Amino acid sequence: MDLTIGESTFEHIGTVGPANVAASAFDVDGLLVDTARFAVGSIDGCGNQRGTPPPVRTIDREHLLAYCTTYVDLDGAEVPAWADLSGVYPTVGGRHLQVHCNFPHHAAGVVARLGCAADRASVASAIAERDAFELEAELIDDGMVGAAVRTLDEWDAHPHAVATHTLPLMSVDTIGDADPLPLDAAVHSADRPLAGLRVLDCSRVLAGPVAGQALAGFGADVLRVGADHLPSVEVGVISTGFGKRNTSLDLRTDAGRAAMAALIAEADVWIDAYRPGALASHGFTPERVAEIRPGIVVVQVCAFDQVGPWAGRRGFDSIVQSTTGIRWAGGEHGRHADGRPIGTPTGLPVQALDYATGFLAAGLAAQLVAHQRAAGGSWVGRTSLLRARDHLAARRAPATFTPASVTVDAKYLGSVESDFGRVTAVKPFAGTWPAPPERLGTSAPTWR
Repeated sequence: MDLTIGESTFEHIGTVGPANVAASAFDVDGLLVDTARFAVGSIDGCGNQRGTPPPVRTIDREHLLAYCTTYVDLDGAEVPAWADLSGVYPTVGGRHLQVHCNFPHHAAGVVARLGCAADRASVASAIAERDAFELEAELIDDGMVGAAVRTLDEWDAHPHAVATHTLPLMSVDTIGDADPLPLDAAVHSADRPLAGLRVLDCSRVLAGPVAGQALAGFGADVLRVGADHLPSVEVGVISTGFGKRNTSLDLRTDAGRAAMAALIAEADVWIDAYRPGALASHGFTPERVAEIRPGIVVVQVCAFDQVGPWAGRRGFDSIVQSTTGIRWAGGEHGRHADGRPIGTPTGLPVQALDYATGFLAAGLAAQLVAHQRAAGGSWVGRTSLLRARDHLAARRAPATFTPASVTVDAKYLGSVESDFGRVTAVKPFAGTWPAPPERLGTSAPTWR
């Protein structure tokens, strides 16, 4: 297995377009191009193993960055990406704190902790009187999602950074013995090298769903598993739902766990993208899954990784940016067009950590499937938003830049009728839209 990314990897995939599409202190373009090439090249490797030589491909950087904006238009109106209370707020001492309130219960928890009214002005006023680090700790203890905006140096000294800084971008471990599974006889092609591959996608926001959609876009049968009692974000469901079927299971019940085990027993890939330990608490550890389905490939994705004092911390792309110094560095190195310092924390122009991690997870799945078919075994691959962040920070030192949004050119958009209505979104930069996105819970918990 070649778990490396970079221009020397997968030379059948070229790139076109300007080198600096994303305005950022960091090499966002390079991170996304390299991880996208890793995903597509690894998927092509599965096709090659089945007798379909990898085709010559080209990734358009502008198209890729547009894809990573999560742009969705529903019946002529853009679907918002953020809830009203989500954002970065000033605190005492000239510091800042971010709260992530896209899930209603997270918004309610933040408001309850602050003891204020549930409107943005009241939340801002309450946070302005608090110490960023104390409030962060309280929100984490509450099970909410908040992050003090740290400097790069402050993050480097944090115990969780110390515990995780030597982790590789991706890691692989064996979780059981198994004979090589037979190569699937489903009809496949250069456009559908993963035809016949069954992927159980246990994910919500955003990296895990990106991985599942990448696999669906190249022919895999992807069944997304959620639960009716868990919240979702519409823009994420739609933008990452093309080609997936969606089912709901309640793993708190015997019936739900039995249905989950039955799906795993016939799956080739299991994407575990919930918080570390969430699915394990219902009996579905990687090792147990390998017992149910010898030869399975497990890909685990999370925010702050599987190890360290914050391994179980709730997190999203923007929260990782704030926690680990990325947002602070954006404000420190950002300049207005006239050269004046930006002076306020400034995040990446797209959720690059989510998309890069999703691409890495898709590539891991494909490479491990190919390896399993050749050598046997049951395998688990791991990556995280934190590992993607560390890789991004290590690519080069932060540079001066002028913040700007990534432009979504109309030529990259496509429209399709769906259960949601007329959906317009950025077409895949590689692969296809096999089918429109479906509403959650609309499919039976069975394989085709």
